[in-house]
Amino acid sequence: MEPLPDKRGSRGFTLIEVMVTLFVAAIATAGYVGSSIATQRQSAELHERSIAVQEAQRVIEQIRDEAGTNNFPGNVLAAFPDGGTVAGMNALPNEQVRVNYADPTATPLDTTVTVTWQSHTSRQQTAVLRVYIAKRKMP
Repeated sequence: MEPLPDKRGSRGFTLIEVMVTLFVAAIATAGYVGSSIATQRQSAELHERSIAVQEAQRVIEQIRDEAGTNNFPGNVLAAFPDGGTVAGMNALPNEQVRVNYADPTATPLDTTVTVTWQSHTSRQQTAVLRVYIAKRKMP
């Protein structure tokens, strides 16, 4: 009669080793998925902020175009009142663009353009650009 083979010398994994390996793999996968979701959110927020800055720059260019007439700064203040909102800006959800001046009688005009919107995460977001507007010389 032959002796039974010794199980201690056999190759393979125990159930405990397999369970520990699966647990470590699950933790690593959850970390990867979590960081991927966070990266997507940050990318969406950055995209929204980029659109808001473009909108603010567009308003600043409109103000600069208005500054090319003879009645500066009165014409700018008539077209873009202090504390007033700018119509036609709707690239972002619930977007509102507001123009403020530090001193509406100063030359150059210390102008702040504030864009607020509701982000994809339903939070209120704000982008602010500040610029000095001087009378443009006519060509």
